[in-house]
Amino acid sequence: MEKRRESVRGLKTEKLDWFLEKFYKYGLYVVFICLVLFFTSRNSNFFSFDNGRNLLQQTASSGIAAAGIVFVMLTGGIDISISSVMFITAVISAVLTDAGLGFGGALLVSLACGAAVGCINGFLVAKLHIMPLIVTLAMQYVVRGVAIGIVGIQTLFFNNEVGKFIVKTQVAGVLPLIVFLLLVIMALGQFLLSKTWFGKQVYAVGNNKLGAEQMGIKTTRIVFLSYVICGALAGLAGLVSGAQVGGISPTFATGQEFIIISSVVLGGVSLFGGKGTIFPNAFLGVLIMMCIENGLVMARTNMYAYTIVRGCVIFVAVLLDSIKNRGETR
Repeated sequence: MEKRRESVRGLKTEKLDWFLEKFYKYGLYVVFICLVLFFTSRNSNFFSFDNGRNLLQQTASSGIAAAGIVFVMLTGGIDISISSVMFITAVISAVLTDAGLGFGGALLVSLACGAAVGCINGFLVAKLHIMPLIVTLAMQYVVRGVAIGIVGIQTLFFNNEVGKFIVKTQVAGVLPLIVFLLLVIMALGQFLLSKTWFGKQVYAVGNNKLGAEQMGIKTTRIVFLSYVICGALAGLAGLVSGAQVGGISPTFATGQEFIIISSVVLGGVSLFGGKGTIFPNAFLGVLIMMCIENGLVMARTNMYAYTIVRGCVIFVAVLLDSIKNRGETR
């Protein structure tokens, strides 16, 4: 009798594990389809070509920053300074383009500014072994303070020719430039992770840092470069977001780090490190988050519902990640 009960329990456990495996693999696609159907029922214009393009444009800046933070999270780290990096690069890009800098120069400056912050974060985390949360939290305030020191507390307008070029340019007459940048960044990032030795070493460090060191992997360098990549892409996201918004106030991108991190975790990138991809995982997570915001706006939902939904999404994302990685040691 006891053996029969154990057999039944074992069968139930196998079924539960099978269900969870399929849910983690295909659940987000089902959720996305359900969201599209729900918001379409609330507003038929939601499921249209124009709104689909608008949704991708809204996803662009967050998606670019998300591609960068995946590298850091795969190593088991975190970077909550990305919103301030977006702010300072938007400020610097707006100021320099007003002074005559072209699009190419603005692109390089935004990448360089973000990479510089990433170098500081990477050095403090990888070389000095300070907790990533503490380092990037401090850097968040320092960088925003520096940016406010540059322009003061007034709103800076990014409505010059470069800003208009970023927002209005269409690649091949159909695809917005910022969406093109998003797709290129995600493709290159995923290629770097899945097809190069650097990417394999990033996963190795996140799965077992001590084991990676014993295999001869220079973990300090891998972690450092991950933060540099994260900072550079956050800088590029700041340029794109600044051009889209047009008006850069002292609160620009505030709280964006939590939206991006929760989106990435929702997409299946683990907070524990070593698991996840830029495409489709991170992209799908960001797309779902933007889909919710876009749908709530089109459904004319109360503005306070946005923060409630964001909080619920963050909670669900972290809960699912904890359940998926229960019992694991790093």
